[in-house]
Amino acid sequence: MSRFSLFAGAAALILGSHAAPVAAQSSNAARYLLQQELSKACEFSGGGGQISNGGLMERDFDGDGRDDLLIAHEAIRCGGSGRSSFCGMQVCSLRIWLRRGDLLTLEKDMLGGGIEVSGGTPPTISGYGHGGGQWSMRWSGGAFR
Repeated sequence: MSRFSLFAGAAALILGSHAAPVAAQSSNAARYLLQQELSKACEFSGGGGQISNGGLMERDFDGDGRDDLLIAHEAIRCGGSGRSSFCGMQVCSLRIWLRRGDLLTLEKDMLGGGIEVSGGTPPTISGYGHGGGQWSMRWSGGAFR
């Protein structure tokens, strides 16, 4: 049995025990990482985290033809306490994983809000930072710029 098969099996067991709406087409790796993010985000609120539409995106962010993953904590709601613990007064964590082989590797971890992703490959990812300043970035071949 391959490492990925073991990983996918473990993810299925974990996901089967926690409710989190995830699109049916999401990969096993994306579902596993979402569950990890929900657990951390809602750790101090007794769990029960969910992510709304637009908070989890599987798209090709680096132009290599394979789906990557973006999770915006601004879309996470925790049972009873509201927002993700990775949100401040203005912005929340934004994390982007790029597919490297069979694995998704964390490439970008930053703060932002109002996250939008354009069409095109690679797409432009934009939002606002502290104080409302706008930013945008896209994959430049070696990093997000």
